[in-house]
Amino acid sequence: MEIIRDLAHVGEKSFAQVAAAIGTFDGVHAGHQRIIGKVVERARRTKATAAALTFVNHPLDVLQPDRAPKLITPSPLKERLLRTLGLDLLIAIPFTASLAEMGAEAFVGEILWEKLRVDFLCIGFDFRFGRGRAGTPDLLAEMGKTLGFEVEVVPAIAVEGTVVKSALIRDLLQQGKVSEAVRYLTRPYAIVGEIVPGAGRGKGLGFATANVPPPSDFLIPDGVYAGQAFVGERGYNAAINVGVAPTFGGRDRRVEVHLLDLQDDRAPGYGGSVLVTFWERIREEVRFTSPEELKAQVALDIRRARDILSQPAPADWALQG
Repeated sequence: MEIIRDLAHVGEKSFAQVAAAIGTFDGVHAGHQRIIGKVVERARRTKATAAALTFVNHPLDVLQPDRAPKLITPSPLKERLLRTLGLDLLIAIPFTASLAEMGAEAFVGEILWEKLRVDFLCIGFDFRFGRGRAGTPDLLAEMGKTLGFEVEVVPAIAVEGTVVKSALIRDLLQQGKVSEAVRYLTRPYAIVGEIVPGAGRGKGLGFATANVPPPSDFLIPDGVYAGQAFVGERGYNAAINVGVAPTFGGRDRRVEVHLLDLQDDRAPGYGGSVLVTFWERIREEVRFTSPEELKAQVALDIRRARDILSQPAPADWALQG
């Protein structure tokens, strides 16, 4: 998948035919996957380039910074996911004040038509664009007829009767309901970080951990989770603690990942990148009266994590690559 990160470079390359999707695609959830799937199917059928135009930041960062949400899937992870869906071209650009001021008609004419030269455009039912969000699916369809491109609007996608939206998923994650979020994401919530030295308390208790500072957009609350960790080409089931280690009076929030069934000679070192996924929340983080009490509870947490992760689930999934 080719990636263009500057809108000024979009028109520098010529594509015979372009089938494209456009949107923020925060989460790349089930609804977003349906849109991208239609673009890829159309491109393969017509021998066109399958493309998507997306933003690396949330538009509200510019439009209403005080209301800007944390991202479900930061740009690097989003790019990995979009690549696995079969796109040939990704235009991943920042949403800026100048874009916010561009009128809807100008956006279509100058960017989608003159620069990208789309033949087919697929959008979600609630997609809006242009200054004041004046651009609607109906406007796109009208301009498509005039300029010569086709527009398809994907209706709301529901899972078990609930319409899939990024706001819904974000709310579930902020409540720690990571297993419910999986239904709409079609995969677990994930972060990528660098392994840093810890205090060594986990190892002293007999449960060594890989310690990862949480990213600025980290959504889930403190607690203990069952999940997985991918280090290089290796994947591990994991029991994960998110929090400040209150039993030891900790202050810095960390994601502490205990890799299950790890061989000592395969342990990841400091400075390495790790991708951590969160499948289910086991309990809240609490302060224990002694290290011994904590050790006993951690043993129970690990047993529970093993039970959760022993159930059928797609362990080798999109974000690993």
